[in-house]
Amino acid sequence: MKSISSNTNQPLTIGKYTISDDSDANLDGNKFFQRHAVIVGGTGSGKSWTVANLLEKASELKSVNGIIFDLHGEYKPLQKLNNTTLLKIAGPADLITDDVIFLPYWLLSYEEMESFLLDRSDSNAPNQARKLFDLIIQFKKEKLISEDKTDVLENFTIESPIPYSINSVLTELKQLDTEMVQGSRGEKQGPLNGKFTRFIQRLESKQMDKRLNFIFNSAKELQSYDWFEILAEKLLDFGNSKGLKIIDFSEVPSDILPLVTGLIGRLVFSIQQWMSEQKRHPIALFCDEAHLYLPNKITDGIEEKGLRNFERIAKEGRKYGVALVVISQRPADVNKTILSQCGNFIAMRLTNPEDQNVIQRLFPDNLGDFANILPILDVGEALIVGDASLLPSRVIVDEPKIKPNSATIDFWDEWSNEKTDKGIKEAVEALRRQHK
Repeated sequence: MKSISSNTNQPLTIGKYTISDDSDANLDGNKFFQRHAVIVGGTGSGKSWTVANLLEKASELKSVNGIIFDLHGEYKPLQKLNNTTLLKIAGPADLITDDVIFLPYWLLSYEEMESFLLDRSDSNAPNQARKLFDLIIQFKKEKLISEDKTDVLENFTIESPIPYSINSVLTELKQLDTEMVQGSRGEKQGPLNGKFTRFIQRLESKQMDKRLNFIFNSAKELQSYDWFEILAEKLLDFGNSKGLKIIDFSEVPSDILPLVTGLIGRLVFSIQQWMSEQKRHPIALFCDEAHLYLPNKITDGIEEKGLRNFERIAKEGRKYGVALVVISQRPADVNKTILSQCGNFIAMRLTNPEDQNVIQRLFPDNLGDFANILPILDVGEALIVGDASLLPSRVIVDEPKIKPNSATIDFWDEWSNEKTDKGIKEAVEALRRQHK
């Protein structure tokens, strides 16, 4: 029996109704992504299975287009799905290959670069910010001249994704930091002498940090004018088994995770925005573990800059065919502005009162006590509310054919078995070289 819960010709079948397990629970796939969506559930509630189920259904569509932010590598098994490919943010030991993503520093906006490199508590921060701005403009301009890109040269700004050499910036800063000028009584320190010392030290330390290989790798290919187009193809291409891009973020340092996820979100949004309307193809961003980079409480400038990009997508993405699917086990820690822009909710078991309250406030007022059953939902059971469903529903989500690597470890059974194979030595060496 098919239930009438979707007006679209190709409904998104999410599972079966709890009250009638022979009836398919269908969602309107158009409205689900047009209005943005939230998938929440505590540990062990079946949240990852629900995401895997959704991706599995989407992978059957010929021209599916989506990016999955996979923070812990748990969605790797899903690369076996149709129209799906596995990518990763480059780790310390990774080379430039088709399945590895590098995000060169010159792709960062000026504000992102500033939050990444500048220490605002430094009394010389205004001087450093001004000079960094001027030098980036100068070396981007030199790159355009050398590439004979006169049409771009006329209208480019500091935000234009044009390569420039960070080493050239460093050389100029060092020269100004040690500059001596002729005075009336002989040589004296230049006007900016000593103003950039700490800034230079910070920049050099980040360049030497192997964890930031994906940003500061000095390979010649990453300085190519065409590199941005290569990256854009990786992120937005579809068809040819590349529609769903699972991006492994497991080797990205946690302190800059909001910057990196925000950068990818901004690039996708900007490319969609500047694409001709006739050729624009919709894309969905599946933000797994969203509380880690879309925080409700901002602690530093890096978090703020990354968050701002996703807030813009939440508010304006629909106009340019960019959808958000926010996935989290702690909705109370996810940015409220972004959650408030979402029109669809798949809520699984939540036992934390704060998390329950957040979801209850997002549900329509006329649902009454519907949300009170959140803490007693069974594993794999969900409340579905929103524009994609004609009525609020209690659903048993279909089990995916290919399961993510998020299965709960059976502690007692594992402890009961006799095991001699230990991976401690290998883990220590992997930790030292920052590569498994």
